[in-house]
Amino acid sequence: MKVVEYVRERAPFVLPLVGFFALLCSIPIVLLLTAVIWIPLLFFTVPILTPVLVILLLIPKTRAILREGYLKAYDWLLYRSEGPRRLLWEALYNLLLFLYPSAQWKTMNYGYAVLNSDGHLVGLRREDEEERFSIQLYHFLATSFNERKDLEGQTVIEVGSGRGGGLSFIRRYLNPKAAIGVDISRNQVRFCRETYSDIDRLQFVHGDSERLGEVPELKGVEADLVINVESSHCYGNFPRFVQGVDKLLKTGGRFAFADFREASQIEALRAELSAYNLRIVKEQDITANVLKSLNLDEERRRKLIRTHVHRLLQPFFIKFSGLSGSRINKAMEKGETVYIAFLLQKQ
Repeated sequence: MKVVEYVRERAPFVLPLVGFFALLCSIPIVLLLTAVIWIPLLFFTVPILTPVLVILLLIPKTRAILREGYLKAYDWLLYRSEGPRRLLWEALYNLLLFLYPSAQWKTMNYGYAVLNSDGHLVGLRREDEEERFSIQLYHFLATSFNERKDLEGQTVIEVGSGRGGGLSFIRRYLNPKAAIGVDISRNQVRFCRETYSDIDRLQFVHGDSERLGEVPELKGVEADLVINVESSHCYGNFPRFVQGVDKLLKTGGRFAFADFREASQIEALRAELSAYNLRIVKEQDITANVLKSLNLDEERRRKLIRTHVHRLLQPFFIKFSGLSGSRINKAMEKGETVYIAFLLQKQ
């Protein structure tokens, strides 16, 4: 029974992995069955094609074309496709939690720093200090760009709550009446329920950001504030997500949103956010604040990666964390990618 439960809990990670290995195992069988076709072709073409391929790879322009093709395929799969993007990000977050379940890592955003020497925006308790800059992004958004003192008496929903550190901060520091986190990863929901079980009026539920109306726990809930932090770039159908947020909010309710986009996509993003009954109240380019955060937090993040991540996976985690040298970091420095925050209100 324990084995069955173990597999069921890890199904979002285990099943794709089983499918992947099944595909790998089928390759030798296919090769064997088609050997009559491909061996003669290989015999005659390798002596001709091999030198040609070697020469092409030695030409810098060819390597650049191949690299560009790889990056376009990568961007399409993770940031532009609909179905594949959702499935890949869900599998990735399940995998990350499966491999690194430490409660030391509770937030997953690039952070926000004030543009002064230490970057501090808000006073924090000792237990929250380590992830200060990621927490500060939540404070900035939840307080309507640092204008509100608290969320007393309000209902807050975070879509894409991840490991729950941001919503936990909102509940403990800003004192809303209720705080509900929705996430597509069942493993992350389970992690949050276990990690924050001692905090009252804080709830984590499983749900799809693009199908918020189908989340049972949200039926009949009217939110004063919906917050979405550095999560929407994983969504396959962004307009459907915005429509779901619109339906969750009560009239006069607020939608606080922050994420990165290519500079050329910002105008389209404004149009998508302003659809339905939502009106943009505030908009701020916080790229400089995010880069400042990543710079101030660089040493801590690299130390965590060196300490907890296998050497083979460290390059991916450095890229995932947006550290110096990563493509996203370079793109923000060049102005090719913009990290932008919006505050919207339902009419």
